[in-house]
Amino acid sequence: MKKTLAVATLLAVVASAAGVAAANVSTGSKLRNCKFQLRIGDVLPFTGGLAAYGGNLDRAVKLAVDMQNASLKRLKLNKKMSVRLVASEDGQTQASASVEAATKLVKADKVNVVIGEMASSATIAMAQSVTIPNRVVDISPTSSAPQLTDIADNGYLWRVYPSDYLQGKVLAQAAVDAFGKGKTVNVGARNDAFGTALEQLFVEQYTKLGGKIGKDIKWNVDQTNYDSEAGQLVSGNPDGFVIIDFPETFQKFVPSLVRSGKWKASETLMTEALRNADELKKIGAPADGLRGTAATSEGAPARAVFDALWKAKVTGAKPYTGFEGTAFDAANLAFLAAVKACSASSPKLKNQLIAVSGPPGTKVTYQQMDKAIKLLLSGKDVNYEGAWGPIDWDAAGDPGSAVYEIWRYSGGSIATEKTITFGP
Repeated sequence: MKKTLAVATLLAVVASAAGVAAANVSTGSKLRNCKFQLRIGDVLPFTGGLAAYGGNLDRAVKLAVDMQNASLKRLKLNKKMSVRLVASEDGQTQASASVEAATKLVKADKVNVVIGEMASSATIAMAQSVTIPNRVVDISPTSSAPQLTDIADNGYLWRVYPSDYLQGKVLAQAAVDAFGKGKTVNVGARNDAFGTALEQLFVEQYTKLGGKIGKDIKWNVDQTNYDSEAGQLVSGNPDGFVIIDFPETFQKFVPSLVRSGKWKASETLMTEALRNADELKKIGAPADGLRGTAATSEGAPARAVFDALWKAKVTGAKPYTGFEGTAFDAANLAFLAAVKACSASSPKLKNQLIAVSGPPGTKVTYQQMDKAIKLLLSGKDVNYEGAWGPIDWDAAGDPGSAVYEIWRYSGGSIATEKTITFGP
């Protein structure tokens, strides 16, 4: 980003925080008299396989809630409406802990909305066991397993990150581009909802493109040694590897791959969970040259200003990854849906999530929260344009558009080599 653009962006953020961006909004209608407190709880991985991300997503939710309450205060509505992050629970990147955490939030803390988990297997478990039967909205920031689309959720399960149905296509084409048409690829994946689903989608799409699959193996995430699995993965004479895993497990897996003497990072494609330079630095030289696919928020309507906001407002966090916008948008959309519903009741606000996330309403970003509130209270529609993306939820609770990237890790940093856009 050029220096002049960065300065201008930061000034816009400061102006928004001061309430200048939405000083006077003329709606021409009398505002509805709504009274509610929206109670949000998040279940995020502060430990476990995705612990590299959970803390920052929690901070993003807190940032959104603070800005929502600031808007209500500026509009002198804070005595009637408010938002509270009731608790931040550790889902530990696994199902049982997430179910326990969600049960606490729903039964004891009486939340209206749960934001979480990141891991698909954890999200599916807590949605089916807790949030859906208790009629509480659950918005996952990053769960990507295709199974979420078809869950009988009665409109209570949503996600900001796109389905791996799209990533399967991107990963297959990336393999063709990286290794050549008709080449043999060995595939390995973690044995959970995320890993097995994406592995199947990749294999299906890659063979459709004329590619060949050599070995296709899976591993349990709680193993202490991966020598046997690594030996299977590198056997034969593949032209490349596709590995689907989380940072914590992959860091344990790499020494086994290195000991085999038959594996190179430069001949390997991975996915978004390993798109983290700080986590790859822990592996060291063996990770250099690793490539992968990931959904990205680059070019999203509010990404640049959100990046500047994060830098200006958040201290003591882990290195910024770009995935923070998913949780930020989840919290903002839940709030806007509550305002439109004139209620924090989960059964009522869930019916407004599609309306506030896409056309035909007036486009607004988080910088225009004052304007969005006044429009909604006057009976008008808004179309939230997010830090992660346009969102535009469909009837299944999936985002209606997505951008993917091909990334490469080299010399301690990650660079984007190519982007692919999917429209609604």
